[in-house]
Amino acid sequence: MKVVSWSRKVLPLFVVLGLYSCDDDFTTVGSGIVGDENMNAKTYSVQNVVAYSRATGPIQSNGFMVNSLGVIDNPVFGKSVVSYVTQLEFPAGTNPTADIVSPTVTRVELTIPYFSTLKETDENGNRTFELDSLYGKTGKFKLDIYESGYYLRDFDPSTNFEEVQKYYTDLYNEINNAKIPFGADGRLNNSTDVAQNDEFYFSSAEHIIYEIDDDGEEKIKERVNPQMKIELNKNFFQEKIFHAPAGQMDSENAFKNYFRGLFFRVEDIGQGSHLMQLDFSKGKITVYYTTPIEDEEKTLVLNLGGHRVSLVQNQFSSEYQNALTSSNPISGDEKLYIKGSEGSLAYINLFGDTDSEGVSEELESLRETAENENWLINEAYLMVYVDKSQMDQLENVPLRIYLFDAINNTPLIDYNLDGTTYGDPKGNKYVFGGFLFKEEGKEYYKIRITGHIKNLIKNKDAKNVTLGLSVTESINILGMATLKDGIGLPDTSPYRYAPFSSAMNPLGTILYGTNTLETDKKLRLEILYTKP
Repeated sequence: MKVVSWSRKVLPLFVVLGLYSCDDDFTTVGSGIVGDENMNAKTYSVQNVVAYSRATGPIQSNGFMVNSLGVIDNPVFGKSVVSYVTQLEFPAGTNPTADIVSPTVTRVELTIPYFSTLKETDENGNRTFELDSLYGKTGKFKLDIYESGYYLRDFDPSTNFEEVQKYYTDLYNEINNAKIPFGADGRLNNSTDVAQNDEFYFSSAEHIIYEIDDDGEEKIKERVNPQMKIELNKNFFQEKIFHAPAGQMDSENAFKNYFRGLFFRVEDIGQGSHLMQLDFSKGKITVYYTTPIEDEEKTLVLNLGGHRVSLVQNQFSSEYQNALTSSNPISGDEKLYIKGSEGSLAYINLFGDTDSEGVSEELESLRETAENENWLINEAYLMVYVDKSQMDQLENVPLRIYLFDAINNTPLIDYNLDGTTYGDPKGNKYVFGGFLFKEEGKEYYKIRITGHIKNLIKNKDAKNVTLGLSVTESINILGMATLKDGIGLPDTSPYRYAPFSSAMNPLGTILYGTNTLETDKKLRLEILYTKP
């Protein structure tokens, strides 16, 4: 999930593509007709497009490929504090303590690798890294790790245990109230090193592991890429793991009910943004121990596995809240606010209001004209401009946005047909687009929906569905996360789901909508066509 390094490596290519796509003679892959002297290339600007914003409310946050941890604070959207809860699993699925006799825990270490890029190696082998997926490089926050007392079940009892249980971003209070303190300090990361708790930060330093050679000299055994490395309370694991009651370690199900997981509680300490995307599934707890019959130190490993849930506490800015509560689905909004995690989406109705028969008058007219004049549609795209006056305040902005069918909760045909790839997977489907471009004092996103528009115009039975617009963590993630406020809404409502790729991304942006006085930056749909 290399957000920072990906932009540096890939964005220059897309800037070039963006400049080509602004050319009137741009040809969509497969059209092969622009420039024919018997054809007249023309542009049709759709007059009636309505776009508006809507809050997602609490959103499903289990099943993510990556989860956020930390604090993100900006003057546009406000502050979000993101905590996390995870279950633990035996690596081999069986009781790892079965054959250990009279162990004594010597130390316990939690490790979770960071997304990072190697920048330099000096003559002594020391390596310098840059952290990816990190927002706010200089901040800190308070991190408390507790035993979780909240049971994360597999299946939803309200569905007669037929569907997988969904957990939402608003579960913080329940998880926090169910935490199980241990000892006088309560938390398990009770080291005297404040960088592991009271003033935690994501360090880009590599970890060097030393050993003593046969001559008694200390030497480097291993160099480890940047990772979270936290000492946990050894007495807790001595009691919880090695003194577990009979039967509690015999199976994964029994163990997950007995030891319900770890709660990573984040508290803001007023040092600004410091949040990172982590793949917690690669995290582990290593318990080091000795026994009376063996001299050397042994290890027992528990993986951070099973259910993993992000917990979000939002303090939205008044501007952001007012924009969402005053949003107008009928006439459209002046500004569109799209924000990942528990944030907001934009919804777009192409060709505007419908008539009494449920079809837009402009779309009906366009279908008739295109048929009578034998239009050949070469390209259709949405242009969405960024409100730079607001977004220039922010250090991090979304590098890509995603357009989808919000009624059927599926990708558009243009997404499915686009097989273009790039070295980094986040650059895939670059013809479909959605990348951020900068030129001549403007910033904009361009999304090609040629196939979607062709189908709407040429197929009179095609439904002009509401489209959804969101930020995206990765264009390759297609799943949809359930909106808690959308449960029970009819299938024809667009407000039931949001892309997982949006739920995983903490960033947001402000775009010009369809009801703005900035006419040159108004969201618009352009159709490039030719006719005999």
